[in-house]
Amino acid sequence: MLSVQHVPRIHRFAPLVAGIGLLALALGATPTRAADLPPVRAESPPFFTTDLAIALDSLGRPALSAIIHVPYTDVSWIKVPPGERRAAHIEISFAFEGKGGKFYGDLWQRRVVVPSHGASRSPNSSISDRRVFALPPGKYKARIVVRDMNADLQSRAEQSMTVPDYSKIPVGFSDLELGILDTLGVFTPVPTRRFGLEVSRLAARVSLFDRRGGDWPRKYAFRYKVVDDVGEEVAGGNTEASVARSAEPLIVRPARSDLFVGHYQFLIELIEGGNKWHVGRSFEVDESGPPRGRDFTQMLEPLGYVASNQEIDALRALKPDQQSAGWEEFWRRRDPTPDTPRNEALIEFTRRVRYAEHHFQGFGPGWRSDMGRIYIKYGPPGQTENRPPSASSPQIEIWIYTSPSREFVFADREGFGRYVLVSPTSE
Repeated sequence: MLSVQHVPRIHRFAPLVAGIGLLALALGATPTRAADLPPVRAESPPFFTTDLAIALDSLGRPALSAIIHVPYTDVSWIKVPPGERRAAHIEISFAFEGKGGKFYGDLWQRRVVVPSHGASRSPNSSISDRRVFALPPGKYKARIVVRDMNADLQSRAEQSMTVPDYSKIPVGFSDLELGILDTLGVFTPVPTRRFGLEVSRLAARVSLFDRRGGDWPRKYAFRYKVVDDVGEEVAGGNTEASVARSAEPLIVRPARSDLFVGHYQFLIELIEGGNKWHVGRSFEVDESGPPRGRDFTQMLEPLGYVASNQEIDALRALKPDQQSAGWEEFWRRRDPTPDTPRNEALIEFTRRVRYAEHHFQGFGPGWRSDMGRIYIKYGPPGQTENRPPSASSPQIEIWIYTSPSREFVFADREGFGRYVLVSPTSE
């Protein structure tokens, strides 16, 4: 049975998301780099997400862009006249502690009014704000605090970061901002960097500064690509942009972004003669459309780990034009929150399949291995034990689950990392 309960993940099972330098300039010289920091998330209510990124002012100097996202469903609402209107009231503060205890930042309040109780519970709506802070180059500790004024609740999150020094760099990028692009060409940032079906409108906003002499506008040729968590390119292409001035924002949208559930990085690269610059940002896709054609047939095999034989036979018997509807109906019956737009059971299943495919060895895809099968059925173990090989026994790995209590023993009989399940034999 597939469980969507969240359990602690040990290091071996952490998602493989490689950090990327946000800026590498002047090939052959020492590059300026910063960590590809994940979004900052509060661990207590009111829950919020903040994405911090290096932006540029009009002169191409570094500044810090901070986008905060507070879901409607995570704040308190009170009834206000006239009618059935509801109001939320929050206070937001950003503080950046630099060298010598010097502080920068801001504090402000937001009050939002919606027409009804139903509107206040919209799962796709949030209180969002963007601020740009002028910070001198250096290392900082960022502290973000959100206070729900209606409930008198306060939450906070922290992150260490570095604002780079661009003063000696002739050409460079700001950090990428990831979001979606609507039909009118309007870019909306997604500070969580978590995308569902809207990933089909994925886009990146980036600014390029150029301090070299010469006239404007200037044309630049870019190479972009989207890579998965093992570094394989899943989308890519070339684009040209005419830039009217230094630090002007550009929008780059992949020609293909029908991405499956998983962890990805969006990379943009500029090459001019012997010089090369690149910038990147990580993101996640936690929901995708139903598989089609060969993908549908292939997905029925790991689906058999969590479905009955009768259900698999029924899906296998569907005609091609019925497969998408059959897949959606199968998961609709397992949706633990049918009143919300996301199906957590499907999201967790596809995550486990993708992880097993890349992280477990077997004779074929990783999800066909014994470890892959157990991982898909039960999720990551709460604890593992490793026993080295001896003259009489192979390398052993034990997965221990606590809720409910169960234990699986795998042996690397060949010594090549292809572990097989040796206990319990009923699995």
